[in-house]
Amino acid sequence: MPTGAGIANVVAAGFLLVVAQSVCAQGPGAGPEYPSVMGMDSRLAVWIAAQLHLMFAAFVLAVPMFALFIEYLGWRAVKNDTGEARRYDWLAHEMARLLPAAYSLTAITGALLGFLLFTAYPRFMGYLTGIFGPTFVVYPLFFVAETFCLYFWYYGWDRLQGERKWLHLWLGLLLNIFGTIVMFIADAWATFMMTPGGVDQQGNLVSLYDAVWNPGWMPLNIHRLVANITFGALLCSAYAAYRFLMAKSPQDKALYDWMGYTGNLIALFTMLFLPFAGYYFGFELFAFSATYGVTLMGGVLSWLFIIQAIVIAVLFIGAAYYSWLGLLRIPGSEAQQRWSPVFNVALISGFIVWATPHTMAASIEESTGGFHPVLGALGVMAPKMIAVTLVLVVLYASYLLYRRAGRVPIVPWHRIGTVIEWSALGLTALAITALGVYGYFAPAEVRIKTSIWQIIVLIIGIVVTFILDQLLLRGAKTVAEVRWGTLPRRGQYVLIMLAFVIVWLMALMGYARSGARLNWHVFGIMQDTSPGAGLPSLGEVAVIITVITLIFFVLLAIAFAISGLAKARDSEPGGGRHSPGAVTDGGGA
Repeated sequence: MPTGAGIANVVAAGFLLVVAQSVCAQGPGAGPEYPSVMGMDSRLAVWIAAQLHLMFAAFVLAVPMFALFIEYLGWRAVKNDTGEARRYDWLAHEMARLLPAAYSLTAITGALLGFLLFTAYPRFMGYLTGIFGPTFVVYPLFFVAETFCLYFWYYGWDRLQGERKWLHLWLGLLLNIFGTIVMFIADAWATFMMTPGGVDQQGNLVSLYDAVWNPGWMPLNIHRLVANITFGALLCSAYAAYRFLMAKSPQDKALYDWMGYTGNLIALFTMLFLPFAGYYFGFELFAFSATYGVTLMGGVLSWLFIIQAIVIAVLFIGAAYYSWLGLLRIPGSEAQQRWSPVFNVALISGFIVWATPHTMAASIEESTGGFHPVLGALGVMAPKMIAVTLVLVVLYASYLLYRRAGRVPIVPWHRIGTVIEWSALGLTALAITALGVYGYFAPAEVRIKTSIWQIIVLIIGIVVTFILDQLLLRGAKTVAEVRWGTLPRRGQYVLIMLAFVIVWLMALMGYARSGARLNWHVFGIMQDTSPGAGLPSLGEVAVIITVITLIFFVLLAIAFAISGLAKARDSEPGGGRHSPGAVTDGGGA
C-alpha cells in the first residue's frame, strides 16, 4: 500500500500537469463551450468532486500541523527529561498514521476534479490556465515534494529517533511548508473567480502577481488554515472515539480518551478565532463588490446563514459539553461542574441572538417593509457580534475551569491572582458588550471599527488571562489526578457527532462561497451560460451536501481501515516501541 499510494499521488499530479498543458496548447476557444461528460450533470459532478477533494485536502493539511507540534512537545520532553516523551510521540504517530491512505484519496479526487473541469468547462479552464499558466506548472512540483516529505516523515519515524530526531522534525516542517504552499496556490485560483485582480476590463492578464494576490486571496488563506485545523482535529477526535469504543483494555481506553481530549482541545482553541477569520474574508468580499453583501446577507443566500448559525451552535455547544463532561474524569471537581448549567444557558442565549433574522415576514407589517420590534433589534450585525464574541468568552472560561479542576495553586499570591484573573475576564466581556452597544447606535463606519476592537479586546483578554493562569498553576499541587479512560460513552458519541457536523458545515459554506458568484465563472468577467447555471433550491443543496458528507465518511472509513491493516503489532498502544504506557496525570490540560 505505501508504495502504491505514493505512486498514485505522483501519477495524479502528473495527470493534472499534462491536462493543463494540453488545454494551454489548444487555446481557450478550442472545442465546444460546455460539452457533456458521459451524459451526467456536469455541475453536480464537479460539485461533488470539488467538495470531496477539499475535505481530504483539509484533513491531510491540518493533521501534519498538530502532529508535528505534538511530536515537538515530545522531543522537548526528552530534552527536559520529563518522562512524557513516549506519550507525546505515540500520539503524534497515531495521528500521522491516518495520513497515507487519506493522502492518496486526496490525490485521486483532485485528479478526478481536474478531469471533470477540463472536460466539462474547457473554455473557462482554458481562460484560467491562460491567466495562471505558470502556477499550473509549479503546483504539481510542490505537490510531489509534499508527497515525498510525507512518506519519508511517516515511514522513517522509527529510524529517525534519538539523536536523529531533529532530522525527522525538519522533514515534518518541510511537509507542512509544502502543503501550505500547495493550498495557497489553489486558493489563488478560487479567489480569482470571486475577486479577480491583475486583469483589464476585458479579462486580459496584466499582472500575474496581482492575479494571485487578489483581494480575497490572503483572507481565504487565513480562514482555511484555521478552519482546516479545526476540521482535522475533530476528525482525529472522532477516530479516537471509535478506537475508545472498540478498545478492550483500560490502558487503551485511557490513551484514546486522551487522544480524543487533545483533538477536541485543539478544535476548541481554533474555533475561538474561526468566526473572525470568516468575518475578515467576508469583509474583503463586501469591499470588492456590494453585490456579495446583498446576495449573502440579504438575498438568495441569506437563509444559509441562519442554517449556519444553528449548525455552528451545535458545534460549539457540543464541544463545550464534551469539555464539561470531561470534568467527570477528575474527582473533586464538583466546584467546577456547577458552572456548566450557567455556561450552557449563556451559550444557548448567545446563539439565539446570532440565529435571529432581521425579519421573517411573520406579519402584514413586516411583509410591507416594517420590522418586528424585537427581531429588528437583534437581527442586525451589532448585537450578533456581541453574542458570538461573548460565546467565545464562555468557551474560554470553560477551558480555564477545566485546567483548575483537581489542582491547587501553591504560589503565595494565588488568591489575589485568581481574583485578578477572573476580574480581567469579566472586564473583557463587559468591554465587548459596551463596544457592541456603542456600535449599534453609531454610524456604519464607526460600527465596523468597534467590531474590530471587540476582536482585539477578546484576544488581549485571552492572552493576558492565559499567561496569568500559567503563572498561577506553576508547580500547582495535584489533589486529584485525571482518570483517563473513565469518560462516559456518550462523550465519545459527541466527538463522532462533532466530526459529522464540521464536515456538513464545511460543505454548506463551500457552497455559499461558490454560490455567491451567482451566474459568473469569474465575477464580472466571464459568465456561466451553461444549462446548469443558476442556484439550486435550499432543499436540493441540503440533500447534495448531506450525500457528499456521507460519501466522504465512507471513503475516510476505508482509508482508516487500510491504515489499520498496515498497523504493526509494535505500534499498538498496548506494547512495543510506540507504547507510551499508562496516562496517569493531567497532562495536556
